[in-house]
Amino acid sequence: HSSASSAFRTMRGFPLISLACISLCVLCHCKKGQHARGFNAAVDWKLFDKGIQIAENRSQVALVLIHKSWCGACKGLAASVERSKTFAELAEDFVMVNVQDSEEPADELWHPDRAAYVPRVLFYDGRTHQLLNITCENCNAPNEPYFYNHVNSLVASMKRAKKLAKKLLIEDQENSKDETEL
Repeated sequence: HSSASSAFRTMRGFPLISLACISLCVLCHCKKGQHARGFNAAVDWKLFDKGIQIAENRSQVALVLIHKSWCGACKGLAASVERSKTFAELAEDFVMVNVQDSEEPADELWHPDRAAYVPRVLFYDGRTHQLLNITCENCNAPNEPYFYNHVNSLVASMKRAKKLAKKLLIEDQENSKDETEL
């Protein structure tokens, strides 16, 4: 009889523990979109310093989105990005960095064409600490190569960045293999 009442006492706390675990899972999920700022809460956005650090530590490509809260074009891009399942799926292959307003870094690396237009999207290779040469194709803004106004052009660039990063990694591996054989 005492083992049955012991088991019952143990089971009484189970719903409370289950509720705590579920709450923790919900909190973790909410945290995922905490830095989305209207750009798809299903994406694990990072702030600039943390995102770049993660990209470098993992030798991974970061998609760096630079925008302003007051910008109409930025709001338009955000609306198209927010609804895109494809964007969210591709985002899993990048460190996603969301830079808004005064968070924009002053370093010229982040201003490759010396411009200050927004929204700008740059692809940063955490392995080489350089920008990948990925610009918006078919965006009708020849003087603003990093300007994106719709998720479709951004998705196309994400696919090209993913392909280029893979190609560069393979080339580096082949070069280091050739060097070790010498």
